[in-house]
Amino acid sequence: MRRLTALVVLLLVSIPAAPAEANPYPVTTAADSGSGSLRAAIAAADADATPDTIPIQVTGRIELATALPPILHDVAISGPGADELTVERKVGGAAFRIFTFAATADGSLSGIAVRGGQAPAGAGILAEGDLTLSGVLVADNEARADGGGQTVARGGGVAGLGSLLITDSTIAGNAAFAAGGAAGTMASGGGIAAAEATIERSTISGNAAATPTGEAQSSSAGGGIDGDEVEITGSTIAANSVSAGGTATGSNLAGPDFTVRNTLVSDPRGEGSSCFGTLDSAGFNLDEDGSCDFDEGSDLNGVAAGLDPVLRGNGGPTPTHALLAGSIAIDRGNSFGSSTDQRGLPRPSDFPAISNREGGDGSDIGAFELQAPPGESPPPPAILVGTEPGDRTAPRTRIVSGPARVGFERLARFRFASSEAQSTFRCKLDGKRWKRCRSPYKLWATPGKHLLQVRAIDRFGNADPTPARFGWRVKPLS
Repeated sequence: MRRLTALVVLLLVSIPAAPAEANPYPVTTAADSGSGSLRAAIAAADADATPDTIPIQVTGRIELATALPPILHDVAISGPGADELTVERKVGGAAFRIFTFAATADGSLSGIAVRGGQAPAGAGILAEGDLTLSGVLVADNEARADGGGQTVARGGGVAGLGSLLITDSTIAGNAAFAAGGAAGTMASGGGIAAAEATIERSTISGNAAATPTGEAQSSSAGGGIDGDEVEITGSTIAANSVSAGGTATGSNLAGPDFTVRNTLVSDPRGEGSSCFGTLDSAGFNLDEDGSCDFDEGSDLNGVAAGLDPVLRGNGGPTPTHALLAGSIAIDRGNSFGSSTDQRGLPRPSDFPAISNREGGDGSDIGAFELQAPPGESPPPPAILVGTEPGDRTAPRTRIVSGPARVGFERLARFRFASSEAQSTFRCKLDGKRWKRCRSPYKLWATPGKHLLQVRAIDRFGNADPTPARFGWRVKPLS
C-alpha cells in the first residue's frame, strides 16, 4: 500500500502544470477613471505579474485628462476597431504620452485609434520592450523637445526600443519637432522611430520630422520611418517630410539597414528625397522619385504611382491611400505569401487584361489591393477618356527651348513637352537627384558646364526610358 501511494504521488508531481490562462480585465466604460475604465484595467493588470488581457468593450472616445499608468507586465489590449474607438489626450490639457509599455512588458495593441499624445519620445506609443500593433490608427501625435543641452525628439507616433511588429495599421499625421538645443538639436521618426521593426500591410503617411530654419547644429531624419533594422512588406509610404534647419532630406525613410519588398514609396513632401541611408530591395517595389535606389529587375523607379493622395476609409478599420484606376502599381507586385491587403480584402486580385511582372503573382504594389471583378479590367477614370486602360507605352520627351549654349546668363529658362497629353515631368540637373518639375522651368546655374535631363511620365505611370537632354555652359563674368 505504501509503495502504491508513493507511486501515485510521484506521478502527480511529474505531470506538468497546465499554463495559467491570462486574466481578463475588461473595459466597460469610456470614462477616464473609475471602475471599468481603461485606467483601472491597466492598474489591475500592473498589480498582476502574470500575462493579462484588456478587452475594451466600449466604442466612441476615451478622453484622458492625465497620463495612463505605464504597462509593467505582458498584456494584450484589444479594442472593437480603430474606426470604432479612439483613446486620446483631452484637448487643452497637460502634455503626456498615450501608452507606455515598460521594458518588463511584451505587449500587443489592436483595434483602436491613438491620438493627441505629446512627449519628447513616442508621443502616441512608447515601447521599451517588444510590442505588436495590429489594426491600429496612430494619428496626430507630437514628439516635442524644446531647449536644454542636447535636444532630441523621436517617434512622433511610435517609438520602439525593443522589437516592433506593425501589421494592418496606419501611422499618419504625426510629428517629431525639436528646437533650442545648446549642444545640438535632432528630430527623427515623425511617424516611427525604432531600433528593430517589421512592418507589413500598413500605411505610413503625412508624418514630419523638423527643426526650425536657422537652428544651429541641427539634424532631422525619417519623416515617415527612422530605424536601425527595418523590414517592410506590402506597405505604402507616402507624403512624409523632413526639414533640418530648413534643409530637406530622407523624407519618407531613413536608416542604415532597411529591407523593402512589394512596397510603394510615394510623393515626399517638400524638396527632400524619399530615401536616405542603406535600403536593400527584395523586389517588386515602386519608388516615385528614384532616390531609394531599388535595384531588382522587378522594381519600378522614377515613375508616378497613380495613388490617391488623400487617406480615406476605403474599407477595413484603418484609412488607406487607394490605387487609382490605371495605376502602374496594379498587378505588378508579389504578395510574398500574404492573402490579404491592409483592409483584409483578398490579395492577389488579378486583372486578366494587365500583364503581371515576371516572377510576380498579380498582386498590387503597396498596402492597397484594387479588387478585380471576375474577367473585368479596371475602368479608366474620367481623365483617361480616349485611352485604353492598361497602356504600357512610354511617352517621348522633348526639350522645346533652353538658354544659350554658351553665355553669361545664370538664370536658365526651359520649355519641354511630352508626346502624350496629361503627362507629368521629372527633371535632373547635373549629378543631383530627379525631382518633380513643370514647363516652363527656371533654375539658377553657377559658372561652368551643366546638363539638364527631363523625363515625361504619362497618366499610366509609364516613364520615358531615354530622357531628353540639354547641355550648356555659363561663363564667369570676369
